[in-house]
Amino acid sequence: MQTIHVRALSIGAFALVAFAGYAAAQLPSSAILNALEVRKLVASADPGDNARLSAHFAALAERYTAEAKRHTAMAGAFGGNPNRRAGATSRTHCTRLAELNTQSAATVRELAAYHEKLAAGTPATAPRGGARFEAGAGAPAPSDKYLADLAAKASTPADHRGLEEYFLTAAKQYTADASEHVAMAQAYRGTRIAQAAVHCDRLVTLDRDAAKEANAAAVMHKDLAGIAR
Repeated sequence: MQTIHVRALSIGAFALVAFAGYAAAQLPSSAILNALEVRKLVASADPGDNARLSAHFAALAERYTAEAKRHTAMAGAFGGNPNRRAGATSRTHCTRLAELNTQSAATVRELAAYHEKLAAGTPATAPRGGARFEAGAGAPAPSDKYLADLAAKASTPADHRGLEEYFLTAAKQYTADASEHVAMAQAYRGTRIAQAAVHCDRLVTLDRDAAKEANAAAVMHKDLAGIAR
C-alpha cells in the first residue's frame, strides 16, 4: 500500500512541475492579441492591422513551439515512471500533444507570413487550416479591463459584434459547466456524500441562468450592430 502512495505522489509531483512550466509559458506577450481583437483585425484590410496580426501569429508560433518541447520532455519523463501503465498512457498523450502543438506552430507561422504580405500590399493566399486561428483559437480571452473599456465605448458595428461574440462564447461555457455539474450530481447520488449532489444541482441552476443571460446579451448586441454606424 505504501508503494502505491509513493507512486501516486511521484506522479502528482511531476504533474505539479509540469503545470508550473505550462503556467510560465502562458505568461502574456505584448504581441499576442486576445480572441476578440484577432477577429476584429482579421475583418480589417488596414496594413497596420495586418502587421499586428503578423506579430500576433509569430508570437503564438513561438508559444506553440515551446509547448511542443515541454510535452516532448514530459513524454520522455513519463517513460521512466515506475507506474508503467500510467506512465505509458501519459507518455502517449504527451507525444500526441507535442505533435498537435508542432502542427499548430507551423500553421500560425504561415499565418504570420501571410499577414506580413498583406500588410506590405503583396498578394497572398491564406494557409490551409488557418481559419480557426483567425477566429481566435490559441488567443487568450479578453481581460476584464478590455471588456469594460469596450462596453463603455461600444458604438460601432464592430464593437457590438465583438461583444456579441464574447457573450455567445460565455453562454457556451456556462452551458458546458451546467452539463458537467449534472454529471457530477448524478455521480454523487447514492454515495456517502450524496449531499454534494444538492450543491451540484444548485450550480446547474446558476449555470443555466447565466447562459440564458449571456445569450440575451448576445442578441442585444447583435441588434445594436445592425443599427450602429
